[in-house]
Amino acid sequence: TGVSQINSAMSQLSQTVQQTAAASEELAATAEEMSGQAQQLQQAMSFFRVRGSAAPSAPRNTNAGKGKRALAAAPAAEPADVDFARF
Repeated sequence: TGVSQINSAMSQLSQTVQQTAAASEELAATAEEMSGQAQQLQQAMSFFRVRGSAAPSAPRNTNAGKGKRALAAAPAAEPADVDFARF
């Protein structure tokens, strides 16, 4: 009958909403965890320095995505700046 079909559809809809809510909560928790990991990685990478680069706390090149001119304006790292002999 029509009422049983509506009841069945409402049950399926309710189940889908619950699954979506659970997935949303899981994604939010994952995003928060990844944000923390990104901060830890940034702190770990701040140890490395390349001559001619900005300090780790300085903002990155804001010309990204503006074409080849932006790439030409960025200072190039010199391979001689890195001392791998210690490894």
